[in-house]
Amino acid sequence: MSLSKLPPQEGIVYTYAFNLTAFEFTEYSKKTAPNIILFIGGLSNGLLNVPYLPTLAKAATNFKSQDGEDWNLVQVLLSSAYSGFGTTSLEKDTSQIRKAVEYFRSEAGGKRRKIVLMGHSTGCQNSLHYLTNINNKEDVPDTAKVQGAILQAPVSDSEALSIESKKKEVDALLREVFVDYLSEGKGAYILPEKFRRLVFNTPITAYRFFSLFSKRGDDDFFSSYLTEDDFKKTFGSVTVPLLVLYSGKDQFVPASVDKAALVSRFQDSTPSEYWNSNSKIIEGATHEIGDGSDEGVTDILTESVSKFVSDV
Repeated sequence: MSLSKLPPQEGIVYTYAFNLTAFEFTEYSKKTAPNIILFIGGLSNGLLNVPYLPTLAKAATNFKSQDGEDWNLVQVLLSSAYSGFGTTSLEKDTSQIRKAVEYFRSEAGGKRRKIVLMGHSTGCQNSLHYLTNINNKEDVPDTAKVQGAILQAPVSDSEALSIESKKKEVDALLREVFVDYLSEGKGAYILPEKFRRLVFNTPITAYRFFSLFSKRGDDDFFSSYLTEDDFKKTFGSVTVPLLVLYSGKDQFVPASVDKAALVSRFQDSTPSEYWNSNSKIIEGATHEIGDGSDEGVTDILTESVSKFVSDV
């Protein structure tokens, strides 16, 4: 569905921390639910600007958990939403996601029983980072832990940039960031215009630019050049069910990347008991499963998510 055709949505807005909000879709369920899918968007995403969200929210009204309880979709807005991604980090995002999870466990947030993270694009980094830095820590209370995660369009930002920009130009910019900023302790400095034009003309710090686009930067989770040892540090640390939905027509994946082989490597690095069998490449789906996608791909998305949460 095109973003220009998305219908208005009814729901409940929550303030889960200072200046941070989340939106629970109740357009179709007409009520809150004991279990929630907590959706995290990608770079520049904000409220309702991922086209499949209303369809997923409607489908979620028929989802049942393993014990027969209902689900709703909740979109969480972090300070990295919209143009905020340029001045934040995965660590900061994770701390805010934790606040959202703990809020929805509380009385004020509805005492939700089961929470599954669902990342789209760079939101997949957030989801996997949460699993490996919060969920698998023994000293973290259960109220901060989630019962599973979904990665929709987990792509490499560095490889995506290579589609639009010449490698020599990007490498030169990364060297400049490292030498002139990071090595001088200036990671928090906002970079000049020539850097910003590569990220939707968004103000971006030296740290975040390097994190997103350098090989093995802090945001580099899904690149095809990563080794099995790299994937073992992320996918290999998962301790809850994981569903991976890769888009077959993802416009941000270079043609040189073998999508099937890459997803297979994700699977090989994930403990077998946590890799969900509904994981797949959604053939005909674009990055956001919106304009340019084949007919029926959104149904494949919702069916896959439904089957996944039914086992949670």
